[in-house]
Amino acid sequence: MPTFTKITFDNPINTSLQVGDAVYVSDVVDGIVSDPVYAQKVLEVGAGHVMIDKDPATMPVITTGQYILFQKRIEINESSLKGYYADVTFENSSNTKTELFAISSEVVPSSK
Repeated sequence: MPTFTKITFDNPINTSLQVGDAVYVSDVVDGIVSDPVYAQKVLEVGAGHVMIDKDPATMPVITTGQYILFQKRIEINESSLKGYYADVTFENSSNTKTELFAISSEVVPSSK
């Protein structure tokens, strides 16, 4: 039987948090944040709370004062170009000498 955990926040929740994002928990001791531990994925984002799919056997206990962070799913929120072909044109409309120091891109094949 699935077990769900409701994490309640006093402060506003980051508007980028979405269902399916991964939640991590870190302890804070004397201003030092420990390595994040995977809590679970987000099932629901509400006003002042987040519901996660918590498995008590593998999930750390979430307590007040811990640092909660999240990670976006790369499959959904990928921001790089996709495809096998790109055609780029650079134009200089200036009347003065101009130098181009670097050109770079990040391309991901869309069918792989």
